[in-house]
Amino acid sequence: MKIQDALYGLGLSVAVSAAAHAAPLPIWVNNATDGAPLLQEYDTTTGALIQQITGDGTNGRGVVDVGNTLYYTTATSNNVYAYNTATHTDLGVAFSVAGATALSTMAYDGTNFWIGDYSGTNQAYLYTPTGTLLKTISLANCTGHCDGLEYGQGVPSINGGGGFLISNRADEPIPGIYDVYNTNGALLDAALITDPKNSTGIAFDGTDFYVDNGGDFNPLPGSIAVYDTTGALVRTITLSGATYFDGEDLSFNYAVVLPTPEPASLTLLGTALACIGLIRRRRRL
Repeated sequence: MKIQDALYGLGLSVAVSAAAHAAPLPIWVNNATDGAPLLQEYDTTTGALIQQITGDGTNGRGVVDVGNTLYYTTATSNNVYAYNTATHTDLGVAFSVAGATALSTMAYDGTNFWIGDYSGTNQAYLYTPTGTLLKTISLANCTGHCDGLEYGQGVPSINGGGGFLISNRADEPIPGIYDVYNTNGALLDAALITDPKNSTGIAFDGTDFYVDNGGDFNPLPGSIAVYDTTGALVRTITLSGATYFDGEDLSFNYAVVLPTPEPASLTLLGTALACIGLIRRRRRL
């Protein structure tokens, strides 16, 4: 019985681990303020504010959540800042983007960071976590100061399931139009999403796109529009609990959204399930 119980437990634990990312994830928002950035975490089911962190610098822009670390940018600096959400420790400047005077929204591809320029160009930069520039690309439909940049993968209808970038066209445009590019900057799909509101940031949970409807002048309550991968509106999340909201960028936990089960884990799961099936057959004999 102990061996049987262990096999059942093994199969269950691996199966649960492989499917854990399917549960609704909380989402982080970086707010634009005249003072320090306000980084807010919201429940995507209820829209309730979970926690709020005051960041470094002024006038928040980008945010990337990786595990227990928040990386974020501001509209007044070329620094990428970091904060540990597990220990509630300010980690200061993680690295800086050479040549830029301000940074826009951010994304993460599982290894490196994509960072939009907020110096007036239509460029996006690919940086390592240690601050090494790997690539600079231009986003043709971005008119400069584009608030909204996200990385995604695994969508068959977008770049054949490969990695892609989706970017807003301007700084808080009405409507907010988001175009899809490959990771070399080639335009793949113009206007995949057209959001009618004052749209500023975007995040991808592996299934849907979440678009920030923050806008100017601290409108309360804030809201997030959810679109599927065809650009169709799925639902709107009304946010609650904040005393200030002017969102500029959104992020899910990339450590949950991007990884897939490792081959070894899949093999282990298959072995465990096969053993469970064998045990069941023996019990019926």
